[in-house]
Amino acid sequence: MILEIISEKNPKDFQELLDASQSYQIVKDYIASDNPNQFLIDDMQNSTISMINDGLVSGIISPLKYVTLIKLNGLTIEGFQYLKKLREKNIEQQVKNILENDGLVMNPKTLTKALSELIF
Repeated sequence: MILEIISEKNPKDFQELLDASQSYQIVKDYIASDNPNQFLIDDMQNSTISMINDGLVSGIISPLKYVTLIKLNGLTIEGFQYLKKLREKNIEQQVKNILENDGLVMNPKTLTKALSELIF
C-alpha cells in the first residue's frame, strides 16, 4: 500500500502519505477497530523508514527529539520493480516459499529480502 501511494499520489512527506492511506479499506478497517491508531501510524512509519533504508523509496529521515520527520522523493527504480513484482498474481505463494525455505518469519525486512530474490 505504501509503495502504491508513493507511486500514484507522490506524497512529499509522511503526513501526506498517512492522509492518502485513509482511502484504503485496510486502513479504514483498522481505524474502525478497537486497536489504537498509534500502532498503525508506528507500523507505517517503520515500514516507510525500512523502505528508504532498503533503497525502494527515495527519502530523507530526520529524527528529532520528539518526532521523526520523513521527506519523500518518490520511488526508486528498485521500488518500481518491487511494486510491479508485488502486483503479479502468484507472487504471494512464491514469497511464502522463499521465506519457508530460508526459515524466516514475514516482516518488512524479510519480505524485502524475499522479493529481492525474485526480482534480481
